[in-house]
Amino acid sequence: MSFHFGTPPDPDKDGIMECHHYRNAVDDYDRDGGLMDSPMLKHWFVINACDVILGEDAMYRYSAKELFEKLEEISTSHEYLCNEQECKDAQEADELFNQIEDSIL
Repeated sequence: MSFHFGTPPDPDKDGIMECHHYRNAVDDYDRDGGLMDSPMLKHWFVINACDVILGEDAMYRYSAKELFEKLEEISTSHEYLCNEQECKDAQEADELFNQIEDSIL
């Protein structure tokens, strides 16, 4: 999935300043702290983040509460999986260490 920018404005219909703001928002995408300075980019980011969490057009289909709860659920699941993987890695390392120790003795 790639980041989707908003529809480019038409200079004849929307005006040259709208085109300028659009271009700045697109440029801010790669700049550190760009979300803080660009309301247009911030809006696109929220739409894209919602789409990643719950699928296409999620921002328009779900409430902010539902989106936040889903994000919390994903975060908790990820944390659980990371902890589980760390335990498996530690167990494997312990078994390997014991095998090496037994072979030395």
